[in-house]
Amino acid sequence: MASFAETIGKWASRTPERVEAVHKRALEKLAVEMTRTKAEGGNVPVDTGNLYRSLVASTSGMPPTSDQPSAGSNVNSVIAVLSTNQPVRFGYTAKYARRMNFGFVGADSLGRAYNQQGNHFVERAVAMWPEIVSDAVQEVRNASR
Repeated sequence: MASFAETIGKWASRTPERVEAVHKRALEKLAVEMTRTKAEGGNVPVDTGNLYRSLVASTSGMPPTSDQPSAGSNVNSVIAVLSTNQPVRFGYTAKYARRMNFGFVGADSLGRAYNQQGNHFVERAVAMWPEIVSDAVQEVRNASR
């Protein structure tokens, strides 16, 4: 896979400001794809909406999971103050997010049997990264005209 700098191309690579703008916009677009519901053309299933609302960002490690309903995403707030070379992690705080993404076959701790197919919403968004970056470059370029 090409590096971010190679992916964004010559125009965006010319200045640190362009690189930063494309980086932030691409991360915002990635988060949108990671929360795009099936009704919107994505892979995130919706029952109560807690799953897609539970996507959060962190610069210090993977966000912890919780049994509590999500208070909402902080993704845009974290991206707003993010520097280009700073790592960021996206994760779902909903404890069941892993099962919803990967699926689950077997018995749970209460002995209930499951054969739940995965929705693969994370993999779908990650696979779209080159297209997301390309779109972000175009958006930033158009906005700078």
